[in-house]
Amino acid sequence: MRTVNPHFLKKKVKALEEENLRLRRENGLLRDRISSLQAENDSLKQKIAEIESGSLGIRKVSDENGDRIELTPSQEFTARLTSDGVLKPMEPNVLRIGDDEEYLNDVVTANITIPSAAKFKENIRELDPSLLDVELPSPKVYERAEGRGGMEIGFLAEELPEFLRRGRGYDLKALIAILALKVSRLEQELSRA
Repeated sequence: MRTVNPHFLKKKVKALEEENLRLRRENGLLRDRISSLQAENDSLKQKIAEIESGSLGIRKVSDENGDRIELTPSQEFTARLTSDGVLKPMEPNVLRIGDDEEYLNDVVTANITIPSAAKFKENIRELDPSLLDVELPSPKVYERAEGRGGMEIGFLAEELPEFLRRGRGYDLKALIAILALKVSRLEQELSRA
């Protein structure tokens, strides 16, 4: 039978005790890390709940209209971003980006489409021929007092007829319609000559 050296046993026991102590410390550190991650997870869940409820000005909505994100700068939601990436107004036909005081200097896009199907309109009629007599001011070259600067070409809202004005600006769609009416009439007159 083999005898065990007591010195060897003491050394082995001491090594096991040190390993046990190291593992306990490591276990304590892992528990602290887990606790920290659980607290962070709870905090993130709370933030997600706040976002989804709308208390931070953004809320996630899922209903019969699909998934979307709605935005609000105050107590009333003003816009929604649908799951297919379309920014839509909460109020039909109204999505304000800027105002008369703080407007956008440039809107860069590949195309502008104005929804204009007849099925969404009532009381459709031809423009009054007297609008042909409306005098439009000459376009101006100018630089904006605020914003990025640079030369621009356009109209001064104050010089346009009242029915074309919108706040401190003008209704570009209406201006184009008047210009189209005038060009159409000129084409008619030229074809008769």
